[in-house]
Formats: sequence, C-alpha cells, structure tokens
Amino acid sequence: MTRAKDSDRNDTCKVLDSALAEGQLSMEEHRQRVSAATNATTLGQLATLVEDLQNSNAPVQLPT
Repeated sequence: MTRAKDSDRNDTCKVLDSALAEGQLSMEEHRQRVSAATNATTLGQLATLVEDLQNSNAPVQLPT
C-alpha cells in the first residue's frame, strides 16, 4: 500500500475532469469522485476512482 502525494491526487482530479468533459461521468459522479480523490491516502484508492474510465486522452497518465 503506497501512500498518495498531493500531485497524485491532483493528477487523478485532472483525469476525472477529462472524463466529465468527454461525457463518461455525470456531474454528480464527478463531484463524488473528486471528493474521494481529495481525501484519498493511498494510490490504490486513487486507482479505484479511475479504473473504469477510458483515460488515454486524459491530460496526465497515472502511475500503475
């Protein structure tokens, strides 16, 4: 279990923003996931928030 850095949380939010813009997430889903990302303490928690998204076009690529 690897602890998340602020930059990891910010990158996850950028991926979520991109998914919202592309219509993969509703506004409510986006709000919930961004809130969870902001409070995440591990990389695993962050990965769970984006694992079901197509994020090849996202502005950042998250570590695997």
